[in-house]
Amino acid sequence: RTDPIAPLAMQSVAEWGLSPLSAVDPEIHGLIEKEKARQFRGIELIASENFTSKAVIECLGSCLTNKYSEGLPGARYYGGNENIDVIESICRERALAAFHLDAAKWGVNVQPYSGSPANFAAYTALLNPHDRIMGLDLPSGGHLTHGYYTAGGKKVRREERMPR
Repeated sequence: RTDPIAPLAMQSVAEWGLSPLSAVDPEIHGLIEKEKARQFRGIELIASENFTSKAVIECLGSCLTNKYSEGLPGARYYGGNENIDVIESICRERALAAFHLDAAKWGVNVQPYSGSPANFAAYTALLNPHDRIMGLDLPSGGHLTHGYYTAGGKKVRREERMPR
């Protein structure tokens, strides 16, 4: 199998940097198209695998992914985040408005990138030590952060099983 990217290494970015994926790497493009077709053929019942809107795909595939934005708006570790600060502030305002929350009483972090840190942020914001929540275990459709034992065990949660 030949590497379709190898010839590109000899070209300048100006020659291929604005080319579509289908031209730069037809193999990966073809696999993405096959995955898209697979997703459209069935109904996905996993909540985190729902269909992403075109507008969200546009944002995720935008120049925003080129920027490292560690920290909070107005207090980043790197410069050049003026536009990202505004976008993140708008997202925070919209999240508060969506749940009819008062910004003076509630904070919101729109930065978590996966279920585990997002759930942990919610747990630590709403729960005190030894508080209990109810959640499904992984085989029943829950998330790892709902109390499923892994090879490393658990340090944060206590699990109580309900009788069947």
